[in-house]
Amino acid sequence: MKKIFSIYALIVFLVIFLILLPFFYLFIYFKSCRNIVHWIYRIWGLSVMFLCGLRYKIIRKSKLDSKQNYIFCANHTSFLDIPTMYCGVYQDFYFIGKSSLGKVPLFGPLYRIMHILVDRKSKDSKLETITRIRSALDEGKSIVIFPEGTIPKVSIKPEMIVFKDGAFKIAIEKGIPIVPVSIPNNYKILPDDDKFNCQILSCKVIFHEPILTKEMTQNDMLDLKQKVFEIIESELKIKK
Repeated sequence: MKKIFSIYALIVFLVIFLILLPFFYLFIYFKSCRNIVHWIYRIWGLSVMFLCGLRYKIIRKSKLDSKQNYIFCANHTSFLDIPTMYCGVYQDFYFIGKSSLGKVPLFGPLYRIMHILVDRKSKDSKLETITRIRSALDEGKSIVIFPEGTIPKVSIKPEMIVFKDGAFKIAIEKGIPIVPVSIPNNYKILPDDDKFNCQILSCKVIFHEPILTKEMTQNDMLDLKQKVFEIIESELKIKK
């Protein structure tokens, strides 16, 4: 039954994407229409979850300022994390993702145009990414990043790995608040095991209170990184 459901979920995922594909290309090349493209992504993500019987639950521990941009830092356990964040982040934002995502058929070209991709093996790519993040924040855009930089291997429960420094350095430099985000169940719904075995569970995302960085210096970077890590981790310690 799990394999049958997984095939059904894949078909739903692809069919809805193909239906929305013309609308993506209609708006994606116009910067003034970027937010429309984000809403199309949200429609895609929520439609897939609804048709696959996945209940999407958002917990917001604080109301965010609609006029403020943020850096959203989330744990990463599944490819489902990307549509999960699309559905939960209402600000106009850029994802920071690995360059290999740009090679995914159909999805990749759109992702490459809409977001900031980085080749972590290339020093030049890393420097260019930092420059683009700074420019995006200066334009008033938010950033969504998985600070682990990869999907860690999980077994019984998600175990985060050490965060990269970049997001925290830039947050302090620009005085941008960081919003820790916990995604506790996605590794159960769609594990990163190359088998594409889906199961029906609640897709939950917790947006924690923003951490202000305006009064911080780079000397506070390690403490900030640790604080974000601990806040996210607090929601991942789920009872079996």
